[in-house]
Amino acid sequence: MNDGKKNQDFVDFLRFTFDAKKKVNPRYSLRSFALFIDVDNSRLSKILRNERPVHPELVERIGKKLRLSSEEIDRYKVLEANKYRRKALPVTPKKIVPYKQISEDSFRIISDITHYQVLELMKLKSFEPNLKWVAKAIGISEKQATECRDRLMRVGLLQIDEKGRWTDSSEGFSTDILSETRASEAHRKMQSEILVRAHQALEKFTLEERDQSSMMMATSAKKLLEAKRMIKQFRRKLGQFLDDCDEKDQIYQLSISLYPLIDKT
Repeated sequence: MNDGKKNQDFVDFLRFTFDAKKKVNPRYSLRSFALFIDVDNSRLSKILRNERPVHPELVERIGKKLRLSSEEIDRYKVLEANKYRRKALPVTPKKIVPYKQISEDSFRIISDITHYQVLELMKLKSFEPNLKWVAKAIGISEKQATECRDRLMRVGLLQIDEKGRWTDSSEGFSTDILSETRASEAHRKMQSEILVRAHQALEKFTLEERDQSSMMMATSAKKLLEAKRMIKQFRRKLGQFLDDCDEKDQIYQLSISLYPLIDKT
């Protein structure tokens, strides 16, 4: 890396890289750059405007895409971490939370879709940072909304500053604190809840407001791995498409199931 770039942080580097590509091809768009580094367009736009932090996991993933050396990636990780600490909104002083409490909070967050609803609500233009509004918006009691908020804050997924502003800091959230068995149990509980809500949506929303369909086919179990990869790609592409808008006014749940119908045990 030349000396002229030593004072760049990672966002500066991304801007520099995008500008360089645009000079070569004036028609090169931010959307094209986002696809190239595998980051959704809306998220990249906010990162370049310094409206969203770049967490270490993302620095590493993008850095590898852009063929940075491990030393450069590590340096950018440190720079971004320090920048985020300096810019972080002032929050209520944290109490020391026992490991066991964090582990249990993580389990509850993963297994209960309501926590993710609270975080997604914050992206809506109409969002109001108060528990009464949150509770009404997602159909829970204020007590449940309070518990969700407190749980999200304890594990660092939500910050509330002294002026009452809510900040989503869930990017990079890891379930590593849970054992494999515990994490698997949490994910099963969440998927069960998603299926229940999908059934409720059949009665609650019109065909114009939802899309629910299915198909059955005979195939080879050997194709399952590739089918999972294709589903993952589709989920990400659709997620990027739906997220790429400024006027968010609703939260949608996408659920895809692919499972065998013959029990061979």
